[in-house]
Amino acid sequence: MISLWNKEKKTIIHVFLGSLLIGAGIAFFINAQRLYVGGINGLTQLIVNLVEFITDGNVVINLGIFAFILQVPLMVFGYFKLSKKFILYTTLSVFIISLFLAIPFSVSLFAQDKVAATLIGGILIGFGNGLLLKVGASSGGISILSQYLNIKTGKTVGTYQLLFNGMIISVAGIIFGIEIALYTIISHILTSLVIDKVHTGYNFMEVQIISSKGNEIADELRLKMVHGVTVVDAIGWYSKQPKKMIYTVISVHEMDTYIKLIESIDPSAFVIMDGVTKIHGKFIKKIIQ
Repeated sequence: MISLWNKEKKTIIHVFLGSLLIGAGIAFFINAQRLYVGGINGLTQLIVNLVEFITDGNVVINLGIFAFILQVPLMVFGYFKLSKKFILYTTLSVFIISLFLAIPFSVSLFAQDKVAATLIGGILIGFGNGLLLKVGASSGGISILSQYLNIKTGKTVGTYQLLFNGMIISVAGIIFGIEIALYTIISHILTSLVIDKVHTGYNFMEVQIISSKGNEIADELRLKMVHGVTVVDAIGWYSKQPKKMIYTVISVHEMDTYIKLIESIDPSAFVIMDGVTKIHGKFIKKIIQ
């Protein structure tokens, strides 16, 4: 029970910090420069700015409240189509970010330096999203729909997000100028690079486990996890004792679960994890737990 609470406490802290970083990156840097983030928050920015532009500033929509309203249908969809735990953590993140954006801060950091604001905003948003992904959460929006479509079609989450974000950037560039679009693209690229560094650049991981309790580990993995395993005989040459080497490929978000299950059987097991760029063949994709 204590171990479970410690894990949940760590997750909640990651979600809270990650969401604050995203909110700060948007409010103080990206939105302050009239640039755009991706996903539903970016769509919200675009709608809010379009309304203000069309009405000459006479109609002002609260960015945070409107963003949360647009997020609700996707969170309900995700609750029924994806993991409920994933959606609960994502809902917490959405609430924190929306609350942050709902507060009318008058502070605009690096207001006269668009380049610095673009870089810092992109880094903060990327770092925040990386923290969320590390614990199996997200900042909501299009990532919920992309996760579902990824499972159903096999196309990467990034493909769907690129299409959606490309639409936002294109419309913003046409209406508000090419400079806005270019700086937004730079921010998005930087955000993606930071996410890869904080989380990982891979969708899949290959796992090699060497253990004297290989049969027990293999049985548990096959029983409790969805992916198949391959087991071969091995010898630990230092001890000259027989061992088993277990090989499998898993999704990135399953790493912590696998490690904990392995350690519960053999704390001294030697585990190697490495990124996989592409796989061919039958691979069961599991929703984030």
